[in-house]
Parts: sequence; C-alpha cells; structure tokens
Amino acid sequence: MHLVLDPSPRRHVRALSVVRYLIGLGNYLAGDDGVGVHVVEHVVANGLERGFTAVELATNALNMVSYLGPDAEAVLVVDAAYLGLEPGDYRIFAPDEVETQKELAGFSTHEGDPLKVLELARSAGYTIPPFAVMGIEPLSVEHGTGLSACVGDRVPAYAAAAIEHLVGL
Repeated sequence: MHLVLDPSPRRHVRALSVVRYLIGLGNYLAGDDGVGVHVVEHVVANGLERGFTAVELATNALNMVSYLGPDAEAVLVVDAAYLGLEPGDYRIFAPDEVETQKELAGFSTHEGDPLKVLELARSAGYTIPPFAVMGIEPLSVEHGTGLSACVGDRVPAYAAAAIEHLVGL
C-alpha cells in the first residue's frame, strides 16, 4: 500500500487512490527476449515516469502478481512475443484477444508467461485491473546476445507507445 500525508491541518494518513504499472519482462542475456527490460530501463533513465510506475521484473514474471492488488488502476506488460509479425513490430493486446501457446515446465521465477501468471492470479481471487500486453516480435532470443538492431533501435519508440497506451487507459 502506498501512503501519503494528508495536507489538511489534522495530518491524516491516507492511501493513494490508484497506481498504474509499466512492467518489463524478459531475459536480458537472451537477445530480443530482454526487450521489455530495455524499455523499462529507457523509461526510468530518461525520467519518463509520469502518472505510472515503471517496474523491471526481468525473468521473474511470477512477481507480477504483487502488482495486481486493489490499488492497481491499470497494468501494461512489455515482453517479447511470437505473434507472427515482422521482427521489431509490436502489438498491444488484452489477454482475452490471444491464446498463449508457450509451454512451461511449471511455475518458476526463471520461466514465465504473463498470461499464465494472470490466470494464476485470477484463480487465487485477485481482482484484475485493466491489463494489456505489448508484445514485441523478436528476431533472435539466442543466449549471450544483446538486442538485434531491428529491436534495439526501436526501444525509444516502444517506450513512447507503451506510455501513450498506459496513460490512456
């Protein structure tokens, strides 16, 4: 819970009403899979957090559940996703617009699928805020490589699109 001091003379403590989250997922050391992390780093490094909080979860997708509490007004997750687009292109979608086909060995802090984490949260009784995913088509997710040029060169544009979408929710 986030608390602020009430400016009234009686000085009551009250909870902030709402919070929006921009969450970056991905493996920083696996090529374009790390694009979500790079987008969040760009937002933070350039002071672009306005009306939302940027959160880097990297490969800890399961930790996303802690941002789905009653104080969350909206969540946008940025992650690499195979969507059948050209490498570097992206699509912002709601979970009910797609069906995940990622096979997981189980729930782990080093393997994750934001849509499966969302299902887990729903089954645990969480009230899910407006939630969207910005899926960015990777060129390569080879371990030991950085972002490909077609993805890395567009990180500022991804950040701008993510911010525009999140602020507009």
